[in-house]
Amino acid sequence: MIRYGSRFIFFYHARHLMRVWEYKIKKKSNSFPSVIQIQSINDCNGSCSMCPNSQIHNKTVEPMTDKLFEKIISEILNESKLTPLILLYLQNEPLMDKNIFKKIQLIKNQSKGKVHVGFLTNGSLFNEEKLKELENLKKVFISFSLDAFTKETYNKVRNGFNFENVLGNINKILDSKYDSGNVVVEFTVQKNNIFEFKDFKKFWGKRTGGLLINYLTNRSGDLSNYNDLYSPENNYSIIERFKFHILENIINFCPLPFTSFYILSNGDVILCREDWTKKLILGNVNESSIKEIWNNEKYQEIRSLIYNKRYNEIPLCRKCSRWGNGYFQVF
Repeated sequence: MIRYGSRFIFFYHARHLMRVWEYKIKKKSNSFPSVIQIQSINDCNGSCSMCPNSQIHNKTVEPMTDKLFEKIISEILNESKLTPLILLYLQNEPLMDKNIFKKIQLIKNQSKGKVHVGFLTNGSLFNEEKLKELENLKKVFISFSLDAFTKETYNKVRNGFNFENVLGNINKILDSKYDSGNVVVEFTVQKNNIFEFKDFKKFWGKRTGGLLINYLTNRSGDLSNYNDLYSPENNYSIIERFKFHILENIINFCPLPFTSFYILSNGDVILCREDWTKKLILGNVNESSIKEIWNNEKYQEIRSLIYNKRYNEIPLCRKCSRWGNGYFQVF
């Protein structure tokens, strides 16, 4: 993943770099995660071609209880030694949760604004009411998954959404009182859109606070049509390639289990955001604390295997295309 601009994006980068170096030196992970992703509801209104969500059937929609959410936030605020980053999305569309902005306000009130909060959205559910709520919150990082520069390509990549409606919602936010520096647009490169990559970067790079450029992965083996969609091409500039070369020598193993903690709406904790079929559950925050799960024997064993690049010994990681295609498919 390539990330351009945005203070929030810089913060995210810094957390990964710090935790990786910490583990390299101490051979022991920090006692608490610095990035926590929370799925407040396991629902999405999309059926995008590059997302396993459209291929998972018979799923029961289950919102996270207020009691559990408050328990999670309380522990994060009490245990985090550094400014934590809370992302209120995980394998879902966060705006399917009608109370998502109230949850963000709760975090801000309890932390007195000392927590970084953000979410990623397809942008289809924004309206005037939600825009006002967003303006009142201030300093919330929001990323729009757009993945196309033209309507024709958008309709191929992001099925079921209205291109003009989503663009209108993004522009409303950018033209509002809300700080555009906290707004980012995302582009996941694949066969159906790679020819629009440069136009997308040129246009949105000037309009927003940053860009998130992803290269399609197989979602730890859960994306059945991966081979049909993946494009081995890329459009990295010479400068970008030079930066990547430097970072590849700094971080040479997957940083996510050393930094990030992923909580599903029912409280289950998964190792990776790409585990759509729940192949590896490490605990449940209804029954244990975040700290207990983060430091349990199973988690520590997995970190040791990943640090030593023994991915094949972890069923979830064994099927992942990210490290087969290089480090920048991960970060």
